[in-house]
Parts: sequence; structure tokens; C-alpha cells
Amino acid sequence: QGLNRAGGALGGGRHSVSGVTATVFGATGFLGRYVVNELGKIGSQVIIPYRCTEQDTAHLRVMGDLGQIVLDPYDANDPSAVNKYVQDSNVVINLLGRDRETWKHSFEKVNVDMAANIAKAASEAGVERLYHFSCVGASPDAIGKKFRTKHEGEVAVREHFPDATIMRMAPVVGVEDRLLNSIAFMTRRMPYVPLYDGGETKMQPVYVLDVVKAFVETLKHEGTKGQTFEFAGPETYTMKELVTLVEKTIREPSGSLNIPSSLGKLLDSPRAALQASIPFPVPTHTMLTSDYIDELESDLVVDGSSLGFEDLGIEPQRIDQGVPIEHVRFWRSGGYDFGSTFE
Repeated sequence: QGLNRAGGALGGGRHSVSGVTATVFGATGFLGRYVVNELGKIGSQVIIPYRCTEQDTAHLRVMGDLGQIVLDPYDANDPSAVNKYVQDSNVVINLLGRDRETWKHSFEKVNVDMAANIAKAASEAGVERLYHFSCVGASPDAIGKKFRTKHEGEVAVREHFPDATIMRMAPVVGVEDRLLNSIAFMTRRMPYVPLYDGGETKMQPVYVLDVVKAFVETLKHEGTKGQTFEFAGPETYTMKELVTLVEKTIREPSGSLNIPSSLGKLLDSPRAALQASIPFPVPTHTMLTSDYIDELESDLVVDGSSLGFEDLGIEPQRIDQGVPIEHVRFWRSGGYDFGSTFE
């Protein structure tokens, strides 16, 4: 049985009462809005601490019944503030994460320290379920600092909250994604799309709604406590194949350029050095940063040793057809039905 204290099966609508009171950290991010919407859809109360402007949270308020979405600004670096927002919840969800480091928010601070603070607060408050969202590739031996700190964050969460459900995701795609949209942006607006070391890195992109569907399924079953899940799409692509897929989808000629990863890091070194000394982000595209290049040193594929979609009875969608790729078509020159070249 799941958490529904009202006795149902978490299947009601927005006007129903699921019995779930969830605190969602990182709700304003890409995946966060879908998680909040799904919680609101089943009649949950959702508490959303946020660090951005109030305008950046407006879209979340309408995702639940009247008064069920509670938004409040907070300081993520203050443990007492975290304690405040988990006291009355039976579910706590940590979606905090970064694609690259800044002067104020390093990978260690976001992926390890903040994750530990949330897990500790949830444990002390007697929260029933803690969800920690991580990523496929998290490993103590990973070359990328992001993946190493993601692993350290998982260890810290388990230390404070052994029954936490850890959800590792392959690169997630959807309307607001940073993978396909970034490739499309660079194809349309930049002189070239960089393919580091030939673009041979393998990954299994997963559709965002499949991840959220899996989250709701785990919420229904007590047996998912303390488990680690890995969610990946059904198809494996190299980075080069993904670039080709996007180019064909938006009907643009190929503009990729093979670049040694060492050269890419060298080109980014002035920005990285400057970023370490100033309190605001230095403008650059994520795909041009050393952090991103380090990520591509490891394949982002699952080996089947962890639980996944199949264990929850979910068949993930392909990302190269139908709704998962639909948003990329809006990058076409001249509009959805056009493009520089035609199929």
C-alpha cells in the first residue's frame, strides 16, 4: 500500500484528497514542474520552498486545487530553513541539482551538502518517504566532478535516511530539456555543434513523463523504500547520433565539428578561472564548459543491475518519434512546418 491515508489508491483528481503532503525542493526546475503537476493531479498538498523570483513560480500555483500548492521563499544554505519545510510533510522530494558550478553553488554544496541537510531534516521530522533524484553515471570513480558528487550525495542521503528511494535518471528529454534543445540551439545559432572526441559517448535519453509516471508508481508501494532505481530510455544513442537526429528533425544541414576533449577544456579554461573568482555566472553555453566535457568521458547507460521501468510495469517511450521529439520541431527555420532543407 502507498501513502494514501484517505484509503484510496492515489488515483483521484485534483479535487480529491490523496493523503500526501509533499515538500518538493527544486520544484522550479525542468523535472520539478512535472513532479508537482502529477502530485497535484492526484489531490496532494505540495509545499514548495524556492530561491528564485515569485514570477518564476507562478506556473506551479495552478497545478493543484485551491490552496493546495504552497509556495515560500527560503535560504537553501540554512539547515533550520530546511527543517521548517519538512515538519508537516509525509513525503520529501529532493530535485536540487546543477549542470555547472558557480562561485556560490559548487557541485559539493548542491549535490552533497544540501542533499545531506534535506535527508537529515527529513529523518529528524519522522518523514515517511524521502525521494532523492540523482543521475545515471553517479560513481566515485567518475571523471566528471558532477557524477562524483552525485554519488557522494547518495551516500550522504543513505547515511541520514536509510529508507530513502534513490532515482537515477539518464539524460531527460522534454519540452524544457537541456539536451535536445541545446543541440537545436547550437545547430541554429552557433557556427558549429561540438562533438568531443568524435561524439562517441553513449547515452539512453529518457522521456520526462515516463520518469514522473515511475515516481508515482513507487509512491504507491512501500516495497520501494530503500531501493535505488535507474531510469533510461529503450534506445542507446551516441552523442553524434543525437546531433544527427536533431539536425534531421529541424531540417538543418549538418554543422558538427569534431574537437578533442583536451582542446575543449583548454578553450574553456579562461572562463572557468574567472568563474571561480566572481559571484555571478560567466555567460557561456553549458555544452562548451569543462564540466560538461568531463561528463562526456563516461557512457550514460544502465547495465540492468538496478531496478527500473520494467519492475514498475512501465514501458518507456522512444525519444525519436511522437510526443517526446515534438518540441524540437519548433526550432525549424520559418516555423513548425518548414526548415532550411526539406525531407
